Amino acid sequence: MKRIFLGLALSVGMLVMGVTNASAASYCSIDPTVGIGLPVHTSLTISTSLLGTSSYTYVHNNSTSTTAREPSAPSDAVLMVVLIALGAVATNFPVRISRHYKAHAAPAIHLAAVLLFSPAAAVAVIGSSALLGEGVLCLRRNPATGFRRRQPVDVVFNTSQLMLAGGLSALVYATAGAPLAGAFLAAAVMYTASTGLVVLAGAIHDKRNPLELWAEIAASDLKQTTALYVAGYLLALLSVGRPWLALVMMVPIAAIQLALTRSVQLMEQTIDAVEAMADVVDRRDPYTFQHSQSVADHSVRTARRLGLPDREVEVIRLAARVHDLGKIAIPDEVLHKAGRLTAAEFELMKKHPETGAEILAKFPAYRHGRELVLAHHERIDGLGYPRGLAGAAIALGARIIAVADSWDAMTSDRPYRKALEAEVALGELLRGRGTQWDASVVDAFAESLPGAIPAVDLPRWTDVRPLLRSLGAAVGVIG
Repeated sequence: MKRIFLGLALSVGMLVMGVTNASAASYCSIDPTVGIGLPVHTSLTISTSLLGTSSYTYVHNNSTSTTAREPSAPSDAVLMVVLIALGAVATNFPVRISRHYKAHAAPAIHLAAVLLFSPAAAVAVIGSSALLGEGVLCLRRNPATGFRRRQPVDVVFNTSQLMLAGGLSALVYATAGAPLAGAFLAAAVMYTASTGLVVLAGAIHDKRNPLELWAEIAASDLKQTTALYVAGYLLALLSVGRPWLALVMMVPIAAIQLALTRSVQLMEQTIDAVEAMADVVDRRDPYTFQHSQSVADHSVRTARRLGLPDREVEVIRLAARVHDLGKIAIPDEVLHKAGRLTAAEFELMKKHPETGAEILAKFPAYRHGRELVLAHHERIDGLGYPRGLAGAAIALGARIIAVADSWDAMTSDRPYRKALEAEVALGELLRGRGTQWDASVVDAFAESLPGAIPAVDLPRWTDVRPLLRSLGAAVGVIG
């Protein structure tokens, strides 16, 4: 028992050292290291492996609970081998559930092991399955990059954190009074523990708020993981004394994976189709070719400079990529007019944000981004269109896209003028800072430009010689 607590104490100590040094590194811009010279990733791996080993030792020495469990079974060697093999196979066939996250069916097998076996046996099954699956990934190479899919340190970390999660989950289930409620609690503990360590490692690496990162991961995979846990419960219920049924139960689990794959593919195809339509709009005018892509790139850099979570950045990227989609309804003679638009033509042009939002309303992938498309021509002072919103009433994503859109319009050739120099365009942005555009967004945008200087050192518009007195002349009414 003393060895167990010594391992736990050492683990917590190394975690604290890793977090402390990572926090210090964020201020002094050096590689985060612990006191003994190990990278934070390595310290987390070692501490997690110690926690995983300690959890196995603990449950092995304390798995004498006689609580009745349903389903339950003795440590059937054949079933254990089957679950280990199924978990290893599942680990090697993940499904991309978003642009940033992947998931696989192994959680179903892990929960089944917790429900079927004693805590010590369950941790052994989970650890063996993870080690085998991650080990195979360590040997495989990504054909796109040529790099191995896992490094040895990743294998140790992933296997250890799954063992730790499995051990905690098994202990909760072993002490639960009601089988169904115990299974629910075990699943909740398993999910919290397994994702918590990953979130901690990711938050330290990316210098992000762990709660924000956890919320992003949960939003991406919680529904699918819940479905897998339900399948894992059924797998345990049906395979008691019948190991071959474990193979049969993989059919609905595979169906969940397949359905998720199809759903992700459908969403990606929808996004590709909508972006293709936006590109058609850009190609109608040789002066605006790749305009939407450029606006999206600038918007992403600005959003990240503002410290927005990845989910919000992705919403902004999607919206910026198709922000001018509504121009598909604008006649060529208006869209390509070299001179100033008439009042009637300008009123027609002002409808393109609403048209774009109406088109995007038909696609679930843009349920959040359509508001940004609708508001990307609003102004901080309330003089924009189509609704005349002002200040904080304009979504932050729309304020970001507005700055990026104006910059790209000013720095691109147009039929009625040549592209402006970067200094001139930046001067115009600074001149409209706080009136046409959000001041903090302009500062973040300026800081994201190559060779940028901190916002506190940026000249205000009064210090910049504005070569153009009218932003309308700089951007053009169709910018």
